Amino acid sequence: MKTIEMENGHGHPVLAAFSSIVSLLSASFSILTISEVQPLITLIGSVIAIASGVFAIRYYYYATKKVKS
Repeated sequence: MKTIEMENGHGHPVLAAFSSIVSLLSASFSILTISEVQPLITLIGSVIAIASGVFAIRYYYYATKKVKS
């Protein structure tokens, strides 16, 4: 499979930027292990769960308030 640069002699800046980002992300993730990242993932999941609970309480509060009136 030929790349864009090989076909027409010009590079594609979007593909180059995307490739660079993928390379940098894969290099960063290769340094980290699952046990090092697990507390951060747990914290993010906890915050998402708390936020969704607050919005559920808010929704049901206003839904029952609307039904009662």
